[in-house]
Amino acid sequence: MRLGMRVVLGVCLLVLCAGKTARAQIGIQYSGLPRYELGAEFHALQLNGALTGGGIGPGLHFGYNYNQFLSFEAEVSGQSVASDRANTLIGLFGPRVGYTSRDAGIYVNLRPGFIHFPSNGDVIPPVAQHPTRFAFDTGVVVVRYFQNHTYLRFEAGRMFVDYGGGSYTNPMTGQVTHLGVPGGLSASFGIGAHW
Repeated sequence: MRLGMRVVLGVCLLVLCAGKTARAQIGIQYSGLPRYELGAEFHALQLNGALTGGGIGPGLHFGYNYNQFLSFEAEVSGQSVASDRANTLIGLFGPRVGYTSRDAGIYVNLRPGFIHFPSNGDVIPPVAQHPTRFAFDTGVVVVRYFQNHTYLRFEAGRMFVDYGGGSYTNPMTGQVTHLGVPGGLSASFGIGAHW
């Protein structure tokens, strides 16, 4: 996992530096660029690995378009992934790289963050002991901006969750669950305001 964290931090740092360099070299000011985005969304997640299951839940999204090519965003959402009785909380923040115009944007995002699982009987003991885990979300984002300062946003990608090393054997059934860093499918649809 240490090597994985170094790679993630290295990629994020590279993206940030590239965006700053690109802005300095291009020097074009775009007057119609929507700078801020704030909206609500529905986030769907299908987990694999130590916890399997899926769910859809509400969330909040905030974005800042630094320039036409680099944006930063933060997202908080909750859904019933691990259990029908308790919500899983997800928080993500990071860069998205692509192109923004007055009418639309298309991006690739790289967002590290966390996922917090409920502490109940549906969660295996290694995860229940430390229910907040590192998560890394990657994907493609398409945003459509409208003249009345609203937007529609769609995202699809994969979320990787670090469950730790090793494996867990259920003492009742003998079933072995491998931990590690598996990826699961994620998608979201949102609506909001931009200015």
